[in-house]
Amino acid sequence: MNKDKIGVIVPVYKTEKFIAECIESILAQTYTNFRLILVDDGTPDNAGKICDEYAKKDNRITVIHQENAGVTRARAAGVEAANDCEWITFVDSDDTITYDALEVLLQEIGKHDCDIIINDLYIKEDTISISDYNKQLIQLNENIVLAPWGKLFKKELFNKTIFDIPREVVVGEDVIMNLHLSFASTKEYIIVIHKPIYRYNINRSESATKVHKKSLAYEEMFFKQLTKAIPIEERDLWLRETIIPRLRCWRFFWGYKYSVKDMKNTDFYKGLHADIKRYKYDMPVIDSIIFYNTNPIIRFFTINLKKIINKLS
Repeated sequence: MNKDKIGVIVPVYKTEKFIAECIESILAQTYTNFRLILVDDGTPDNAGKICDEYAKKDNRITVIHQENAGVTRARAAGVEAANDCEWITFVDSDDTITYDALEVLLQEIGKHDCDIIINDLYIKEDTISISDYNKQLIQLNENIVLAPWGKLFKKELFNKTIFDIPREVVVGEDVIMNLHLSFASTKEYIIVIHKPIYRYNINRSESATKVHKKSLAYEEMFFKQLTKAIPIEERDLWLRETIIPRLRCWRFFWGYKYSVKDMKNTDFYKGLHADIKRYKYDMPVIDSIIFYNTNPIIRFFTINLKKIINKLS
C-alpha cells in the first residue's frame, strides 16, 4: 500500500454533461499522490466513453465498467479497486472539488491520530467525538453533512459490512454508509475541516433526491436499514435516537399525505409508538398533539405552528 495515497472514487451514471468538469477538477489537484477510479455504473449516455478518453491521457485514472447496480455497488467496486491506496474519498460525477481539496483533507493526518476527516461548515469545533457524530447521523441532523463527499476515510475501515445496503435504498444510502464507517472506527474523535472544498451541483435534474417520491413504506424500510447499521451489541444504546427523525417523518406524512385512519394502521406508526413507550420518550407538547390527536383541524394548526417555531428558532 502506498503511504498517504488517496483513492478518489467517482460513481458515474447519466452525467455526460458534467463528468468532464468533475474529472478536470480532480486532475488539477495540488496533491498528486492519488488514484482516480471512475466507476461506470452502466450509464446509458456517453459518460462512460468520456471516462475512457481521460484514462488514455492520464495513468492515474482507472475506469471500471459494470452493469447498472446502483451507487452503493459502484462505490464498493471503486473501493475494492483502490488496493494500493491508504485513504478513500468520494466525489459525485456531477460535482467538482477545489484545486486544493485533497491537500486540505490530508494535511491534518500528521497532526492527529484519526481515520475519518470530514469537511463540514456547520460544525464549529475542529473535532467531534465519534459518539456525538454517530448521534448526529442517526438523528439525520440537518446541521451536519450527511453525504459521503468532502470526507476522507482510512481504507482499512472498509470491511464487508460497509456496503451492506439494499439497492432499494436510493435516498439516504449515504448516511447509512457513513454510519457503518463511523462505527467501524476505533478512534475517539473525527477531524473537522472548515474550509469549503466541495462544489455540489444543485442543478442536476435527475438526481435520486429530486426524482424520489416520499412514501411511508419507503421510510419504514430506510429506518430498518439505518438501525441495521448500528452494531447489534450497541443497538439498545442508540435506538432511542431514531425517534427524533421518525417523528419528523411522521409530521410530514400526517400533515399532508395520509388520513388519520391510514396512518394509525401503518407499521411505521405502530413501531414508532412502541419505541416511544419503550424508551419513555418525553415528547414536546406540540409533537405529542401531532402524534396522538385525530382532529384534522387541530392537527393542521399544530403542524403549521411547529413550522413557524422551527423557522424562528
